Amino acid sequence: MVLEISYRDYLYKLTIGFTLISLLLGLTIETVYKDLFSSLVKLALSEEYSYILVALFSTLFVIYLSLRYTGFSYGLRVSKILASILLALLSLSVYQLSIIDLEYKVQLQTLSFALFFIALIILVYEPITLGEVIPILTPLLLTPLPASFLDSITPVLSRYIGRFVGLITGVRVVESPGFMQLEVVTPTGETALLSIEAACTGIVTVSSLIATAPLIIYMLTFSVDKPVRKAVVSATAVATSLFIGILGNVIRVLIVVYTAKWSGVEQAYNFFHYSPSLIYSTLSVAVAFKIVEKHARFRKAFSRILIKQVGEGTTWNYVLGVFAVSFIFTSLFTTAAVHAVQAPPPGQSVITGPGGLEDFIENPEKYLTTGDIVFTSKRYDSFLTRVLGALVVYRVGIRSSNEYYTGYVEIVDTPARLHTWQLCLTLQGYNILASWAEEVNNTRVVFITLEKRGWKGVLAYTLFSIPIVIGNAETTIYIRASAIKAGEPDTLVSGLSTLLNNLAASVKSYSNQYVGLDFITISSISTHLILAILITYAIAVFLISRMRRTHGGIG
Repeated sequence: MVLEISYRDYLYKLTIGFTLISLLLGLTIETVYKDLFSSLVKLALSEEYSYILVALFSTLFVIYLSLRYTGFSYGLRVSKILASILLALLSLSVYQLSIIDLEYKVQLQTLSFALFFIALIILVYEPITLGEVIPILTPLLLTPLPASFLDSITPVLSRYIGRFVGLITGVRVVESPGFMQLEVVTPTGETALLSIEAACTGIVTVSSLIATAPLIIYMLTFSVDKPVRKAVVSATAVATSLFIGILGNVIRVLIVVYTAKWSGVEQAYNFFHYSPSLIYSTLSVAVAFKIVEKHARFRKAFSRILIKQVGEGTTWNYVLGVFAVSFIFTSLFTTAAVHAVQAPPPGQSVITGPGGLEDFIENPEKYLTTGDIVFTSKRYDSFLTRVLGALVVYRVGIRSSNEYYTGYVEIVDTPARLHTWQLCLTLQGYNILASWAEEVNNTRVVFITLEKRGWKGVLAYTLFSIPIVIGNAETTIYIRASAIKAGEPDTLVSGLSTLLNNLAASVKSYSNQYVGLDFITISSISTHLILAILITYAIAVFLISRMRRTHGGIG
């Protein structure tokens, strides 16, 4: 009876402790990661990345279940403090890198948040074995998958699914080395070629596995079953999630095909957005949970510390002390992160009225034209807008230094939406010959050499951000500007570099953030120093323990 009362009391305090940790994380979200979570909300509202909501709840639920076993930390040890400081410094370094690398900004900031989340858990709770540490690492799964990874999966997956859907529907399958299309007769009697890659994306399949992963990790760590049974249960759950993800892609392509037959191509590509990854990831987690619940066994969650004969008042006073240290730790982290981004001297800003943002999206050339760069033409491209995941994509003509280029201007509210140009060019029938990136006067320019039916040329692009101020509110618009020209790479790279560097330089005055180089240096040195201290401490503890065991054995 006494044990049962202690158990209920412990779970109550554990819930309160988890709530306090959540409040500390909320402090960092409000101060450091406000832009990140704004971007994550935008991504979660999109059909492709809506799985993030399911992955978030799955991760938090599994962490809470895991912490019931590990229990609170009833004191502060040097190793725990050093580990938490090391993770916090790594988090700061990754956060600073996200400000520099806009292409992976959301992924890097999410990784930074996950590292700090783990640092806080290690400081407050008491994982002992490696198995207990692994579930604590599940926040890393919240990092949105980079488009470059997903776009590498999409062509392979779409080829098999396209053949399967073609077999079911009876439509003609048009295959080429780089992409696959289905030939559909529309209601007007015209023949349309539907791109499978636009509807069959790797995110649907992979998201089902990501959302299920925390639950599988929890089962493997805390189940009392034998390893063979664990392996069978986890393999069954993973296979089921993979099947649901692949089935989701099949359903999406079927929706496109039949809607194109009945209502037209445009309606088809719009309608498949009503089959988001959220549906399949939720279904995957629900099915995996039922499999684990039915076939896996767990011991009753009861922290190891309650088995020890420790005075309750003393025990919980120590816990309150750890919470106080955690609050100080979080405050120092947020202060350091906020000061990592320094405000430059006053410069230009895009200050707009209520309709100004709409004007910027509809007429970006007004803000990008300079004395050396003139936009000679602009045309909205609905296909590329859909494939590249942008808010809007324009085909443009550009004149710079008496040279004419064709190009593209893509506008997005978060860079994580952008798919790779490699995928888009492949869908247009181009063969990618090579790609590389160069730093041109602090501007990152990516080059892609390509050819199509005897035509050969180079596409180059750069990504930059512009703050938009509407009243007292500020938002950030991201622009990926691209230029393409026929010819040999050796003769084109210099001109394309100059064009994109000048274009980026013309809008750098709009930027309102930069990372202090001194802070980066200090953070890097601190991270290496703490890592060296932690390794030295671990080696010292290991050697001392070996000496004690040897001495005990001799005596």
